[in-house]
Amino acid sequence: MDAVIHPQAPDRRWINRAVKAEINLCFTCGSCAVECPVNRATNRLDPRRLVWMANLGLMDELIRLPDIWLCLGCRKCSHVCPMTVKPAALIAFLRWEALREGLFSPELAEERRRLQDHLHRQRAAVVRELLAETAQRRAPQELSQPRTPGASWKPFAVFHDHETGISSCFACGECSNACPVCVDRSVLDPLVLVRGTLLGYARELSLSPGPWVCLQCRSCSSACSHRVQGHLVALALREAAQKTGMVDDAFLQAWKDKERDLWHGYAEAVVQRLEPGLNLTTNTQQTVTTRP
Repeated sequence: MDAVIHPQAPDRRWINRAVKAEINLCFTCGSCAVECPVNRATNRLDPRRLVWMANLGLMDELIRLPDIWLCLGCRKCSHVCPMTVKPAALIAFLRWEALREGLFSPELAEERRRLQDHLHRQRAAVVRELLAETAQRRAPQELSQPRTPGASWKPFAVFHDHETGISSCFACGECSNACPVCVDRSVLDPLVLVRGTLLGYARELSLSPGPWVCLQCRSCSSACSHRVQGHLVALALREAAQKTGMVDDAFLQAWKDKERDLWHGYAEAVVQRLEPGLNLTTNTQQTVTTRP
């Protein structure tokens, strides 16, 4: 009986040279699969599976998978890998190859990007709605409290024994450029979270979508040349909102449930719209490529 999988050693070597994603170091611990926000909600994007298919040299199969277009580019999988494997770099390479070989059009790639932007705007809209509902449940005296700037930023200098480096920010914008959720400032802008907290607007920021739609991917923190940990500032704002009663358990549970539904909707939209554009029935042995 023929083997179900036929490893392609030349393609594996070619992928290793082209991507430098350290895929040969993967020992299938599953950290990437657990941390991927899309996979966690939908079970439809397992970076570990893609890495091992690449290790087997299954390039023709990989570039035909709809899975690679579900990736948000947050690089959370790469940040958490204990072996420095970079699944996000591999996925970006696979997308490029799918485009280069004509399996996927640039127009559809741009449409997928618009679907991703729409997802984050939907997430922000849901947070605003849930925060408004939470405000309705709060005591009248709490609602009447004035919201004025001037609160100290020092409580946000350390988050659970980890320095946030918030006072080192000089508004260069590196974090905003790196953030995969920064569609516009009404959704999330790490720079706004950091600078606003420094200026004493922590309360207002805690009641905005930003801290809640943050993926905790650490892309903003990795990009910051002054080592400001923007993702920790977002976490600190969330925690402050919970400790001061600005949000309650009902909000947290509702946000968790509704966000899961949004992830499912995004995955369905991407697959339904883009899968027909992939030439999934092409005989891989007849595919013309220019690989070394």
